[in-house]
Amino acid sequence: MNNVAVTVANTIIPRSTVFTTRDVAEAASVAIAVASRDLGKLANHGVISRVTRGLWADTKHPDFSRYAVVPYLVRVSRDGAVGYVSLLSALHLHAMIEQIPRTIQVVVGKQRPAVKTTVGTYEFHKIQPPLLSGHVPYRQTGNFDIATPAKALFDTLYISARRGRRFSHLPELTLVRDFSRAELEKWIHRIEFQKLRLAVANRWERLRTTLDLPVH
Repeated sequence: MNNVAVTVANTIIPRSTVFTTRDVAEAASVAIAVASRDLGKLANHGVISRVTRGLWADTKHPDFSRYAVVPYLVRVSRDGAVGYVSLLSALHLHAMIEQIPRTIQVVVGKQRPAVKTTVGTYEFHKIQPPLLSGHVPYRQTGNFDIATPAKALFDTLYISARRGRRFSHLPELTLVRDFSRAELEKWIHRIEFQKLRLAVANRWERLRTTLDLPVH
């Protein structure tokens, strides 16, 4: 095994199942071009997988999660960029909906095109900077941030109000124990534009009625 292969097996993968060419080059003390070449050879032999340009993963590892790719994709778009798993993806991970979304949905502060990778397609949805929080580290698998149950539902209502029919019909929804109605309504009150705030509030009111929640 060459230096890159040893570094990947003994240093990189035990730390993270998703990694960049630069991560490996720095750990192995080789040029990026050398790291890229040797990582390509490992991928050709099925040892690792190329996720997208400059990004690799050990997809056979029990700790691998497609969601763990999200921080790398967000970081590539802009230094210091914020993004977290939300919308239907987060609702599913929180066991609020059973349906598994076909794409992994990420909320960001700056719009960007969807990214198709070998492990899945990632969609990015923009919300205003004052609303770009309400996320926590995911505690089960992967190293990524996820919206809280209330924030995931808020984000879904928010995007549906801004983009017409997108997310306008939610799958059957279950409110889990960690769901906070007060938190969701706090986010609604933070929407700056009155027309949009009223649209989201109306969507929540209709949904609240179907869920048979009390007015207060």
